[in-house]
Amino acid sequence: MTMGQRLSLLWRRFSPLEDRLLAAVRNVLPAAAVSIFDEQVRAIAHVQRLPGWTEIDYYPRRRGRVDWASVPLFPRRGEFPLARVGFAVERCRYRATLGCVAGHIFDFGITPGPQRIAFADWDSPPTADLLSDPFRTDAESGHEIPAAWRSVLGRAAAPAVATGWVLHDARTVRVVTLEEGQFLVLAERGADEFILYRVEPPSEVMFRLASHDGTPEPILGDVAVIFQRA
Repeated sequence: MTMGQRLSLLWRRFSPLEDRLLAAVRNVLPAAAVSIFDEQVRAIAHVQRLPGWTEIDYYPRRRGRVDWASVPLFPRRGEFPLARVGFAVERCRYRATLGCVAGHIFDFGITPGPQRIAFADWDSPPTADLLSDPFRTDAESGHEIPAAWRSVLGRAAAPAVATGWVLHDARTVRVVTLEEGQFLVLAERGADEFILYRVEPPSEVMFRLASHDGTPEPILGDVAVIFQRA
């Protein structure tokens, strides 16, 4: 990204990268969701880009505060991934997932970090997939958790609680996007230790993240053993 391109972000809401990603998501939405999506995009007045642009957050502002109150919302009000976009620049593949929370779009999680190519042309048209129907209610739309985790919930709840863990089922699990992919948070202790399941790219094993700035490590044995440690 050149200095001129960086300065242009002071007066334009979206980079070319974000314009293309939002357009790709719009193309795969159910017809009834398009007008709501358009209103939400128009309402965005502040964009926060994390280092490397691995996460890009969107906010409407009114009188200096974040305010979604006057913006149309999707019927589904929980936290969920709306759509995924794949694209390539200079033969490097990128994956972007647009997440929603409380009925509105909230952030793109992008791997690998795309800051360097935010103004670059894409090698070819993107691929895009709808991940969740924004018109399904939260009760209809629980996340699918792996069978191995359902087994853990049935036999490890008591020792997990005793050692400070909170375990999640399909109703309470949430999605996070890290550099390594998109994960379900299956369990957490405090605010710095997590058991994860990678949904994109798919994986058959669960992962342990020992700290926020760490790397998810595959759990090769019985995950329930972790909950027995103080």
